[in-house]
Amino acid sequence: MTKLRRRCTLFALAALILLLTSGCMGGPRSETIVIPGTDDDQMNSGATTGQSFRVKTIYRLPASAANGAQLLGWANNADLVALSAESRAATSTGLQLQRLAPPYEQFQPMEGTVPAAGWYALSPDGTRTAFIAKAKTGTELTLASLTDGKSAHMAAPPNGQWQMLSGSLSWSNNGRFVSYLVVSAEERGQLRIVVCDTVDRTAELYPLTGLQSYGELIKVALSDDGSGALIDTGKTVAFAKRNGDGYAVQYDRPSGFGESAWVGESQFAFLGSDGTLFQYDIRNGELSVLLEKVDSFRLSADRKSIAYTQDEKDTIFAGKLQGNNILYSEAVYQGVYPLRMDWSLDGGALLVDGRKRYAHAAAQGMPAVESNPVVDQLPFIIRFRS
Repeated sequence: MTKLRRRCTLFALAALILLLTSGCMGGPRSETIVIPGTDDDQMNSGATTGQSFRVKTIYRLPASAANGAQLLGWANNADLVALSAESRAATSTGLQLQRLAPPYEQFQPMEGTVPAAGWYALSPDGTRTAFIAKAKTGTELTLASLTDGKSAHMAAPPNGQWQMLSGSLSWSNNGRFVSYLVVSAEERGQLRIVVCDTVDRTAELYPLTGLQSYGELIKVALSDDGSGALIDTGKTVAFAKRNGDGYAVQYDRPSGFGESAWVGESQFAFLGSDGTLFQYDIRNGELSVLLEKVDSFRLSADRKSIAYTQDEKDTIFAGKLQGNNILYSEAVYQGVYPLRMDWSLDGGALLVDGRKRYAHAAAQGMPAVESNPVVDQLPFIIRFRS
């Protein structure tokens, strides 16, 4: 009799659970949100090896890095590339390419210039720069090699028919595609993603549908195979999938920070409007929470390291991205609100540019800055121990 009562009780509970869960599944769209576990759970989640970041040296860049130069990014594991407009003839001859090598005291001129007006972007491997400028036949996207000085040109908008909408050019992680967004000069709602294939040397326009808002669009970055587009509007992050001759938005979410990045071919990370750092898997719609109260973040070239800030504080953290977890996080600098963070190609250094409140080591025993901080807003490089 007792066994019968237990069975009846179990059947009743199972029926109740089924009834409750079925009542919560009326919506046509579902989203699985994965919440990270405790620190102990993360440390035992399968990471066989790991090491937290330790600062070796901090280099402050020369004053010209803040006043007379536009930093493009890393040329390799150690050197930076910049554009300089200090010459009076810059408006007629173009901007001078410059290199800054350790110990980062003085820029050295490189061969070649780029037009003084246009959009610029350094390739992920630091070997090429892409820019848009006017030409005799219209506007062109130019790929200029930083190694041999050779250039390739492709006719591309903006022009009389299409106006530039993106705030910047974006490279795919593998360096094959350069992309940006344009809007019709006649019909405001007509959007096109411009895809420049650096291998085939072609520039194509693909219709974009389903984007709800694009008044403050920042960027559009393609996946390595070009099948997906990650779009930031400053208020929304959207994923668009290529279908035939165009791209259609498949997923979007409010994002008040305009920051997103591809993690792999099927995953991307982005900041939500509340400061939550998410990772979205386009294969199954799984949305994972990586961190909360994040202000900004930057992934390394191999997508294994992450730099970020939290809680509106002037502290930069660095950690390892493994699956849906961020492990071995460590404060690496305190005293700046970064507007820009860029990892070196090997992930061994971090370029930081931002608003400075005060400068001191984030932890006891951290090496001091190598030069006197004459200007409060000088960019600097954090070099980590290997």
